Parts: sequence; structure tokens; C-alpha cells
Amino acid sequence: MDYHAVKYIETAHGTLETPCFFPVNNFGKKGKASIPEYWNEIPDLKQMLINAFVIKKSDQYKKILQKGLRSYYCHDGHFFVDSGGFQARDQKEALDPLEILRIQENVGADIASTLDIPVFPDDKILCTTHSELIKKSVENALKSINYRQNEEMNLFAAIHGNETSMMVNMINFLEKKAKFDGYAIGGLVPKRSNFIQIINLIYSVRKKIKDQPLHVFGLGGPSMIPLLIYLGVDSFDSSSFILAGSHRVYFSPDIGSRNMNEFPLRERLPCVCPVCSKHTTNEIKMNRRLIALHNLWMITLELRRIKSYIEDNSLEDYLDYRFACNPLINQAYRYAKMKVRGLA
Repeated sequence: MDYHAVKYIETAHGTLETPCFFPVNNFGKKGKASIPEYWNEIPDLKQMLINAFVIKKSDQYKKILQKGLRSYYCHDGHFFVDSGGFQARDQKEALDPLEILRIQENVGADIASTLDIPVFPDDKILCTTHSELIKKSVENALKSINYRQNEEMNLFAAIHGNETSMMVNMINFLEKKAKFDGYAIGGLVPKRSNFIQIINLIYSVRKKIKDQPLHVFGLGGPSMIPLLIYLGVDSFDSSSFILAGSHRVYFSPDIGSRNMNEFPLRERLPCVCPVCSKHTTNEIKMNRRLIALHNLWMITLELRRIKSYIEDNSLEDYLDYRFACNPLINQAYRYAKMKVRGLA
């Protein structure tokens, strides 16, 4: 199996090239949240992730249902609508998997994920809570696939767990009962500091599902994206670009993320993206939307680079260079390399 390949997902609204990044829309009261309208600025970035739980809670819920995401945001975009199970558990609110499914279908999702009940790091593997959460997620997934009305909507089974064999067993059971269009791993954000566990979980799932599409929720930061792609992840999402913007954190694939307050005083930043070309350092620093838009340009640049190295069959050479100046992520990458080569 080729872990490093440019692949394609067919949707009702066209072909989606992977590896691909879905910026998260946190919606806000008027539906636009604090995200810049990047889909009008960045040709490569016509995707968005938004969750059904957030849509349901929004003042714009009825308008979104009437117009659909494509009319409301980007007419030629691809929309991943996840369930919002993570937020619902965090807020201790129960959701109905079929109600979530209907929201996903009615707003025009290209890809949807089944309602998951996330497993958090403190849900110990041998405790009753851990097994009950996984059982409930499996039940929700099967209910959703059996009652899906829009067959053109890709439906990914959301999977969770704190141990690789349990994740594999979950997939085994789901595959015996139904055929999903892909899988989406959730609950990794609380584990993000444990690189070894994240790598083991993702690698075991990728190996099990072979060439089926694989999405990872919430880990689409600039340092994590290359590692995810190396492990064979097809798509990922994150709100890091906007959160970083609100804290004046500026992405650069070459020098890493830096707070703009640390930059030396200069009129122009050392970047030629459209944001940095048109605006002074101070203008960007004082406008969180400009920082967020710059951050998205940097993620787009990173994806273009990685795809070119994949096509040249030299991804490892690039990542050896890319991670050399970051000891923590470099150590994780070296472990991932051993996994991919079958040495760990």
C-alpha cells in the first residue's frame, strides 16, 4: 500500500483532491464567525468543515437549511459536516444520530461523519465508560448508514479509542455490518501532546482500512499536517489558523509559528503571499483576519509543496529537512518513519 499518494474523493459536486485541508468555521451568531472569506481569495482552498451541532444551535439555522451551505458560502466548494459529537459531550448534551444525519443531508454536505461519542484520554481502556462510548458510537454509525436518504453524500464512520486493537476491532465490526465511504478519527485533540499514541492510532487505522479515505479531526496545524500526510491521512481540519490569528501568531513553514510581537520592527514581512504583499507589518499585526488569511496561505503553500514532493517520490527527503529544526516533532517523525517501514 502506498501511504504517500495524491488521491481523489468523488462527491456530488465534483472531485476532491487529497491530501486536503478543511478550515473549520466556528459559525458565530451571523454564520460568518471570525473567518476571512478565504474561498474568494485562495484558489486551492474551496473547502470548509462545519458541524451539525453548531448549525443546529445557530440563529442562522433556518436560513442555512433554506439556502444550503453552497449558496450561503461558496457555490463551488466542498463541505464536510461533522456531527458535533465532541462539542456535545463537552457540553453534556445528548444528540439524536438521525436528527444530525438529516441536518447534514439538508444543508448539502459533500462529506458527513456519523455521530460519535468521543473517548477522552481519562476514559481508561478497561473501564466501563470507555467501552460504552465506543459501543454507542458504533450504534450511531450503523443507524446513520442504514437510514441515509442522500446516497450521493459521502458518509464517514467516526471512530474513537485509546488503544489500537480496540480501534481495529471497531472497524472490523463496522465493516461486517455496512460499507462506509471512509473513516474519520476523532478525539485526538486532547491527546495531541502524546505523539507516540497519535501515530500508533492513525497508523493502525490506515493499515486496517487500506485505501479507503481517512480523515482526522482537529489536528490540521502547520507542524502536524506533514506528519499526518506521511502517515497516510487524506484529509484533516483545524481552527488553528483563526485561533492563531486572534493571538497574533503568524505561520511560516520555514521558521515555524511566531508571535508577531516578537518580530523586529520592519515595514514589510518576509513573505510574498497576497496578504503580506499588500499590507504593512503593522496593518497585519493589528488585524486578526489578515493574520488568519496569511496563515491559510501558508497552509496552502505547505500542501502544494508536499503534493509536489509526493509526485516526485521524495516526500521523506522534504520531511527530513522540514522537521530538522523542531526536535519534538522530528522525534515523532522518526518514530512514524519506523512505523511506515515496519520497524516499530
